[in-house]
Amino acid sequence: MGHIFIGRQPIIDADGTLYGYELLHRSLGRDYAVVGDGDRVSSDMLLNAVLEVGIRHISGSHRAFINVTENLLMNPALDTLPPERIVLEVLEDVPVDKPLLERLATLRALDFEIALDDFVCLPERTALIAHADIVKLDVLAMDRDALARQVDILKRSGVRLLAEKVETPAMYDDLKRLGFDLYQGYYFARPEIYESHRILPNKLVLLELLARVNQPDITPEELGEIIRGDVALSVTVLRWANSSMVGLRTAVESIQRAIVVLGLQTIRNWVSLLTLARMGTTPSELLKMMLVRARCCELLAGAAELANASSYFTVGLLSALDVILKLDMAEALERVPLAAAQKAAVLKQEGDFGAALKTVIALESGDYACARYRSLSFEAIRDCYLSAIGWADNLAAPGMLSG
Repeated sequence: MGHIFIGRQPIIDADGTLYGYELLHRSLGRDYAVVGDGDRVSSDMLLNAVLEVGIRHISGSHRAFINVTENLLMNPALDTLPPERIVLEVLEDVPVDKPLLERLATLRALDFEIALDDFVCLPERTALIAHADIVKLDVLAMDRDALARQVDILKRSGVRLLAEKVETPAMYDDLKRLGFDLYQGYYFARPEIYESHRILPNKLVLLELLARVNQPDITPEELGEIIRGDVALSVTVLRWANSSMVGLRTAVESIQRAIVVLGLQTIRNWVSLLTLARMGTTPSELLKMMLVRARCCELLAGAAELANASSYFTVGLLSALDVILKLDMAEALERVPLAAAQKAAVLKQEGDFGAALKTVIALESGDYACARYRSLSFEAIRDCYLSAIGWADNLAAPGMLSG
């Protein structure tokens, strides 16, 4: 058997709030990704998500969308799953017949939400609509006029519409105008490329702070002075240093003490993170993705026993700087004095820094065959990623990133 890995892709509502995650499954062979038959894939996903990893660890308080085949839908074992945690996503190739429709009615009576994957309004599939809560449409599979007609038909049935493969802000805005309720795609899960824009004054101040904090030769004393000059930043750093996440035995009562105890690079990473969070104009899920990237890069370097593992955090964190600033990445990086190796990693995924970042991005996109880092086993890489997800979810909790 190959190793099992569970990834996740966010699903967002019209207000930009996280609604849930679609869970992604791959079985990884020795040299490449192998996907088995649909029944086994769906079964493995449920077993690993519910029993091995735990739904709460993967999706927090949000719902997890899981693809289900015809055979799995008909399996009574499905009834024992927590309906408040799972959305059952009926695949587009499931044949529509009376037993299936009766089974869907039973599952909805048990309070499961039913989603129809890659749905198309064909006569032989319209009977499914009455048994669905959510209908997913592939917005790249049809032109806008055809999409608008599908939306009009489905809206009359009262289902919520989920747009799959949303790739740009313009698409997101247009699909909201069409009447979609939920959205999923690369726009929410990976940085996009923007044309150059003028940096607003408030962002310019924060960018200057980011640049000062990341000066290669900054001393602990200089960093402490920068933090103390920003009251909100000081309060947030001290709150974080004394949180249960850090786990220090004695209270940290000063910024300088926090730098001494936790280390210069750790505090630099933290201040960089808070600074990006305060720029505040990107989707919250994108910020969380940046946190996962940063933490996973750091954990991968640590697991590989590389020196200065905490410096890998910066590479992951700044991998979406172009999105934050709405600039080309090369231009964005001119504003932050990173080391040459870190810039090469962010721009071209080169070197040890770049290899870590490339691994994390491969995990995000489900390209698990490329999820390799040095001599680490896939289990070790997976554990780093899952740990990073849990860390980012905790960090993004209300209050932790305020400043």
